[in-house]
Amino acid sequence: MVSGVLMSIRPTYSAAIFAGTKTVELRRRRPSFDAGTRVLVYSTSPSQHVEGVFEVGGVLGAEPSVLWEEVKDRAGVDRATFDAYFAGCELAYAIEVVRPRRVRPQKLPIRPPQSYQFLRARQHAHRALLRLAYG
Repeated sequence: MVSGVLMSIRPTYSAAIFAGTKTVELRRRRPSFDAGTRVLVYSTSPSQHVEGVFEVGGVLGAEPSVLWEEVKDRAGVDRATFDAYFAGCELAYAIEVVRPRRVRPQKLPIRPPQSYQFLRARQHAHRALLRLAYG
């Protein structure tokens, strides 16, 4: 069955993903999807539309200081921003962004997720979004 993930990302970071300057997406919790998953990027306020898609290359996880050394040139943030985001976390995660591509901006037919949500072809509201991801 065709599936994918809809992920909310701030406009500054989604723009950097599609410009190729941010090749990992940082998360405080380990995502429950694997390499090869298609991720539709929902650019949050003020943009509020689906901006593009990428494939997950893998998910890296480590103590924040260790992860920083691995992703500092790919994260699209400075050290202070990284440290503030992961303050209080024992583990930090980075989703590797592979083959990002823009799509024609689209409003969501569903409520946007706070972090991410799975999309499944059997759910009518998800089908158009999956066509974007696999188009």
